[in-house]
Amino acid sequence: MSVEEPYWLARSTVEQQRLTRQHHTWTKSIGYLIHPSIAPTLPEDANIADVGCGTGVWMVETAKDSPKTWKFDGYDISDAQFLPQEALPSNVTLGIGNFKNPFPQELLGKYDLINIRLIIISMGEGVWESTLRNVIALLKPGGAIQWIEGDFFVARGFRGTSSSSTSGSYLTQAQLKLNGTLTQRFGYNFPDWVQLYSAAGLQRVEEDVLSTDRDWHWGCFWRTEELGDHKGGRVLVR
Repeated sequence: MSVEEPYWLARSTVEQQRLTRQHHTWTKSIGYLIHPSIAPTLPEDANIADVGCGTGVWMVETAKDSPKTWKFDGYDISDAQFLPQEALPSNVTLGIGNFKNPFPQELLGKYDLINIRLIIISMGEGVWESTLRNVIALLKPGGAIQWIEGDFFVARGFRGTSSSSTSGSYLTQAQLKLNGTLTQRFGYNFPDWVQLYSAAGLQRVEEDVLSTDRDWHWGCFWRTEELGDHKGGRVLVR
């Protein structure tokens, strides 16, 4: 486990289970593991990286429905929450990697697709730009980045259908209090994505804003981001 620990939600079996539930919840909400405009363009022998992979569950689930010739490499600053080796498909590997630092030379230009999902609690002012540069360096020419984040600053809570459910106003007040803590203690911020991508030279950027209450009995309004592209390849911001 790395001594550079930016993850303040703790690393434990309970947190590993929460991350797995979170993965399934977000996937159900957005409706895919790999965006449908990216998946058909990947080569038969695609190399795919999951940066900030957490448990590795995204790769495990994606590998189940993908060609066996695709190879998945997951990188995280800590191995404390990695799924056990016996739970991994043969084409999935997990290793140590810090997206805030440049990746090793042997990984540069290796990947057709890079997935990033919900690393926002590790980010802050000025970190998005350097992280994006580090990630772009991993891409093959024409590769794609799929980046999904939640904008917690615009999250709002709504009362559920049960008469015993928490009032939406209390949920919203709790969210605003959490936002204050995130900002003051951890330097949390949400970037101007268009400016971020443009400055990095990304092309064909698209953006989707999705509401998470589409499939749940409770919901908040999240901003979901994805991006991609490198030297003429696809670029998605969903």
